[in-house]
Amino acid sequence: MDPTFTRQDLKNAIPDRCFRPDTARSFAYLFFDVALIALCYWALAHTTAWYFEAPLIFMLGTLFWSIFVVGHEAGHGAFSKSRLVNTIVGLATHGPILVPYRGWQRSHAMHHVKTGHLQEEEVFRACRAEQDWFSRKVLFRSGIFVLIGWPMYKLGFRNITTYDPVHGSHYLPVSDLYASHVKWSWYASLGVNLAFLALYIYLGVQFGWVFALKYIIAPYFIYAAWLTFVTYMQHVAPEVPVYDSDDWSGLKGALATVDRNYGPFNWLTHNIGNLHVIHHIFPTIPHYRLQEATNAVRPVLGDWYMKSDRFVLADFVRTLIGCHFVEHEDGKEVWKSAYPFAKNYSGPDTSGHKEVPAE
Repeated sequence: MDPTFTRQDLKNAIPDRCFRPDTARSFAYLFFDVALIALCYWALAHTTAWYFEAPLIFMLGTLFWSIFVVGHEAGHGAFSKSRLVNTIVGLATHGPILVPYRGWQRSHAMHHVKTGHLQEEEVFRACRAEQDWFSRKVLFRSGIFVLIGWPMYKLGFRNITTYDPVHGSHYLPVSDLYASHVKWSWYASLGVNLAFLALYIYLGVQFGWVFALKYIIAPYFIYAAWLTFVTYMQHVAPEVPVYDSDDWSGLKGALATVDRNYGPFNWLTHNIGNLHVIHHIFPTIPHYRLQEATNAVRPVLGDWYMKSDRFVLADFVRTLIGCHFVEHEDGKEVWKSAYPFAKNYSGPDTSGHKEVPAE
């Protein structure tokens, strides 16, 4: 089944102002994030009680994620009308969190182009039951991918069964993500990463491993967990369809995502998780216009719009249990579970009853 509307129908429903980035407003959000990060670091330096340190470190990691989201907008051209401003902001926001801006911008564009495609999706690519190999079981059924998924993805394991870490790496110019026509900005992004990595190593050597763990490593892994967790929850759920080459289209793929409820973190992380459907349809809309744009297109989308009001952690458990591989049903691929107690279980009959053929 295909949508009864087109992407142009959706665009016509959205006010034109939603497509015009406001550079001053974008910088205001960026400076607000930076000010909060500075405040958290100041507070962390003035406390020694673990019950104050732990939430401050968590908040730092969360704000690193917020900074990433702002840089992500620059990568889409949604931060400013100026391409140069977008590039500078992308380099400045991604460098401190060790993301090679240009390499990531390319892989993220590939994700947007092929969202929901069974064979060509860039992130969290689905598989058939016979492809649900041991490595996938360990990573995705345990949930450990939330902790290690982002570093692995950047290093080159973009789809662990189909990419090698050299030709898939975000850091190596020999990777399939790099091309010569924008080489200067790619090398600039790698240079910024190296500069910050050298700074972090110097600080760790100078002040010790406890300092490095508290001020650098722990916030980094919290931010990385946020990124992996939110991306997973945006695109994987029992009700989110996947399409093979015969059924996929750009619009159906863009609609294969779901808006989640992150509670108080919705606004703080710039609505990247709770207003993600409209972002996949029109990625050039700035985050501060996503709510207005979503409200405008919901009557047009109808049942094609997916949203969950449950707190996201409940949905996470549901997805871990119910999304292991896909099977073809009714013009789309449907997520199935390998656990017999799951509603969408698909596996051998464990009841012990044998089917008797009719005479």
